[in-house]
Amino acid sequence: MSNHINKDEHISFFLDEVYESSGEADFDFSKFANDTDNNLDSVHKEFMNHYNELVIPKIVYYQTNYTVKELMLICEYYGISKEIKLNKFNKEDLITFLVNYEIDPCNEEIVNKRQNMWFYINELKNDKFMKKFILW
Repeated sequence: MSNHINKDEHISFFLDEVYESSGEADFDFSKFANDTDNNLDSVHKEFMNHYNELVIPKIVYYQTNYTVKELMLICEYYGISKEIKLNKFNKEDLITFLVNYEIDPCNEEIVNKRQNMWFYINELKNDKFMKKFILW
């Protein structure tokens, strides 16, 4: 049995499309545009619900409970403080940048770790014995 290819052999084929119309309009552009608008409205509403449920409470929490110095510590933990210093953000811009970083699913692991660490630090600071060992 020989495995060789004859260079003189060619492959050819023919394609014949048959189109059958049902007699009705094949595509309703106005319905498509309407459906698309409705879908966009739905996506926008979903985004705004997500924004209102997640982002606004975080912004208010950071504005109320953190100083710029404390927010910068969080940013240093994430490794994003250089960008904030370069852009000379005020507190409001800093919080917006930080919240957008934290809600990004790509950053979920480091955000959870940071939140755990801050929780542990607060627990140690609130313990009568351990607080003397914490330099925070």
